[in-house]
Order: sequence, then C-alpha cells, then structure tokens
Amino acid sequence: MDLSKLTVVDLTALRNAISVEMKIREAAAIEKARTDISAIAASVGIPVAILMGKASTKETGVKNKAAVKYRDPSNPNNQWTGRGRSPAWVKALETAGTLDSAKV
Repeated sequence: MDLSKLTVVDLTALRNAISVEMKIREAAAIEKARTDISAIAASVGIPVAILMGKASTKETGVKNKAAVKYRDPSNPNNQWTGRGRSPAWVKALETAGTLDSAKV
C-alpha cells in the first residue's frame, strides 16, 4: 500500500481502523493467554492464583491493619495510625506543639 497517495482523511480513517483492530487483537491474545495458562495450571493440578505467585486464594485481599502510633491523652479511645487524614484532636495537638505527648 502506497501511503503517499492517500489523503489526510484516508490516513485518519486508516489510523482509526488500525487502532480498533489492535484493540480487538490484543483482547483476543489476552484471552488466549488466560485460557492457555488455566489449561497448563489444571494439567499439573495447581490453582492459577498460586501459579501467579499468590500464596493462596484465601489470603488475597487481606491486609494487615496498621499499628496505632498516636493516642489522644484526654480520651484514650481516640487513636490514629499516622496514616491518612489526621483527626481533629491530632491537629489540635500539632497546633499546640504537643503531638509528641500522644505518641504510643
């Protein structure tokens, strides 16, 4: 195909058609790879999750909670791990310059 003879409109249409075709082929390749991997895992009796490096399917999605780093001196039920947005009581201690007194 001689691209030099195509107009800008034709080239744009060709580019769009190529983009669509690439997405279709990539999706097909991914699906084939998944099927092949599942078949290989099944043939040796290994779950796909373990094959992909996950210890077990039960452990996926389980996260350890962060340890408490700060506790409100006036109310020990107020705790903060130091992650995420700081609570109002932490901001008040920071403003007063006494946040170190709340460190666990």
